[in-house]
Order: sequence, then structure tokens, then C-alpha cells
Amino acid sequence: MQPTPHPHRRAVLGLSALALGAAWLTGCSTVTQMLAPRTVEISKTELLNKMASQFPMRNTVMDLFDVECAAPRLNLQPDSNRVLADVDLSARDRLFSKQYQGNLWMSFRLRYEPRDQTIRLQNVTVDRIAFKGLPASYEKHLTKLGAWLAEDRLQNYVVHRFSPEDLMKADKHGLTVTDIKITQKGLAIQLAPKS
Repeated sequence: MQPTPHPHRRAVLGLSALALGAAWLTGCSTVTQMLAPRTVEISKTELLNKMASQFPMRNTVMDLFDVECAAPRLNLQPDSNRVLADVDLSARDRLFSKQYQGNLWMSFRLRYEPRDQTIRLQNVTVDRIAFKGLPASYEKHLTKLGAWLAEDRLQNYVVHRFSPEDLMKADKHGLTVTDIKITQKGLAIQLAPKS
């Protein structure tokens, strides 16, 4: 017959077992986080498809021109973590109904907004706007106007909204989106443990 442990010793053994169980559970949680994917890739094609659903985009500029923007062509710049976009423009003069075709060249960063689980434009800059048939001297003024409009209308513009299901797996593993990196292939959405 084995001796019965002293009540004090039983409590110490019980606490030790509890501490070991807690350490094991914490270890499991850490292992789960380590095994969970840390980067979600969105290819350039997927990004274009997500953006294309919002085009053509139409705007009236200063009550003088009706402007239509086609879906952009994208050039990914991993070194500067920016995206260059070349956009076909069509503008109609509201006074004389004359039609102009042109291009807008702009660049931007992308950021994640956790409040509504969106990817948004950030640091939008317009490099140049050109329309065929307009004098070259107008380009400088158009580019200035375009830069002003871009800051006003495109800053924080939503290019993609995640569905709750998209981020459910990451959330289940205790991860959250921390950054978006531009790569040669598309976007690398980086995940890290929630603080």
C-alpha cells in the first residue's frame, strides 16, 4: 500500500500539473502562430481584376470637362514600394462638345485599414497628364490640376475590401495584417501576432 501524499504536497503537485498544462497550452498557441501563414500573396493579375471592377471612373472637372478614366495598367516598383499606373483618359469639353484622348501617369503606395478591412491608396502623386490635340503648354497646368485632384479624390481610395472570410483564418491563429509590400509578382500582405 502506497503512502497518501501530505495535503500540502498534493496542492503543490496539483499546482505543478496546472502550470505544466498552462505552459503546454501556451506552447500550442505559439506553435499554431508559428505554423500559420505569415504572408498572403495577391498577384498582379488579381490586383488588376480587383481594381478593374471600379472602372470606368467618371468625373466632372470644374464644370468644364467630363472625364472618364479607364482601368489602369500597373507597373510594380518593389524598390520604392510603390505602384506606377498609366491610365487612359477621355475628356469631353462641355462648352463645345469636343472630345480629347489622353493619358495620366501616377504612382502610389498601398496601405491596410483595419477598421473596415480595406486596401487603400496612399501618397498618391500625379507625374504627368497629356491630351492629344492640346498644346504642350497646357500639360504643365493639367498636371498641377491633376495632382490637386488626386490628393483630393484618390488619397485613401479603396481598391480592395476583404470579406470577413478572407481574414478569418489569420484571425483564428491570432494574426493580423501589419504591412503591405509591393513585389515583382504583386502584393505581399504581411501578418503578425496581435499585440
